[in-house]
Amino acid sequence: MLELRINGFGGQGSVTLAHLLAQAALENGEQGQALPFFGVERRGAPVRAAVRMSPTTIHAHSQCELPDYVVVMSEKLTEAAVGEGITEIGTVIINAPQAAAVGMHPTWQVDADAIAREAGLFSADGPMINIPLFGAVCRVLSIPQNIMEQTILNKWPGSGERNLGAAGKAYNSVTQISI
Repeated sequence: MLELRINGFGGQGSVTLAHLLAQAALENGEQGQALPFFGVERRGAPVRAAVRMSPTTIHAHSQCELPDYVVVMSEKLTEAAVGEGITEIGTVIINAPQAAAVGMHPTWQVDADAIAREAGLFSADGPMINIPLFGAVCRVLSIPQNIMEQTILNKWPGSGERNLGAAGKAYNSVTQISI
């Protein structure tokens, strides 16, 4: 079973990202479980969500304490996100304009902010980075691009072109950082 935690700020789409990843697991023939965590519940406050994926039935329903992957939606949260817990060999996927390794953890970087802006994906809070991050995470987890695209089209039938473009660009541009 794979466990993944998403650390972001309220309004960035952490919960939507978790639901998209769980749905992509289902589309890929696996089990998927999205675990939103609601604490302060206000825009701008640190929030987290988690996802479990497994080829077999998932029996756990608790929060992910030591995930295999941590998605950092804002580089301002990097230290707190990793400090919250990750397996020793866990991987970090970070939204950042510049490549930077996160400690001794394998790290992947994508500039989701720039991709969302370029695609015209905006909300009242700024660029909608969850869609590019969805594409990047799918690539890192080896979820096929056609499954990623199908998940987006199922979520937003008939109006997913900009989302498809942003997710596809992130899928193809996420970069592994050497430690």
